[in-house]
Amino acid sequence: MNLVINIPKDKFNLLEINYKDYISKGNANTVFIAKKNNLTISLYKTGKLVLQGLKESDIEKEKEKIIGQVFDSREEFILGFDETGRSEITGPFVITGMLGENKDLAIVRDSKKTDNIEKAKARVDSGALGYVTFTLNPKLIDYLRTKGVTLNTMEETYIFKIKELFEDLNLDFKTIVDGNPLSSKKIGAKYIPKADDLIPVVSAASIISKSFRDYSKNKDKRKTWNTKNI
Repeated sequence: MNLVINIPKDKFNLLEINYKDYISKGNANTVFIAKKNNLTISLYKTGKLVLQGLKESDIEKEKEKIIGQVFDSREEFILGFDETGRSEITGPFVITGMLGENKDLAIVRDSKKTDNIEKAKARVDSGALGYVTFTLNPKLIDYLRTKGVTLNTMEETYIFKIKELFEDLNLDFKTIVDGNPLSSKKIGAKYIPKADDLIPVVSAASIISKSFRDYSKNKDKRKTWNTKNI
């Protein structure tokens, strides 16, 4: 049996210290491989930590220990954003805002590193506090672009609206968006390139966006598509 946990790269050193007495020889792709009791703990340079063992109870116990070490239980809620379909010539552009805690969503990887999206979505659904997804189909994208509205503006508009929805519930959270900053500073968000691979809540948002896009039956071509897609 095995279980995957998404570990932020700034926590690698912490885990190396915690497992220093159990580390065995690794390989070019791993930070370390540790043998502890009946478990094998492999931390990959990508941030994927794999727990392998014969007993589910042993794996679950070690998972809870690792999550408790890596993620601060007092950490504030995160509203994480990711999108998919931006550069595609067909189908929808999907934006998701995911509200949650890293410790509850650490067992999912970003959508580009996930083979079974529906299985990952089930894990997200059980760990998320809530999420909002907007799907823009090609006909709407084309219409807005003929009016001079860029994809950046579309994304930013929905990020702002989703953030407002959760703020209306009097919740305190920090907002993190995957990618480089968009055009406006009015959102009050932190933009982090590759956040979908570094921050579990953003990884979870990427899973939901990918799931919605995959589920969509719309395969229409975007008539206004171009290589820049902004």
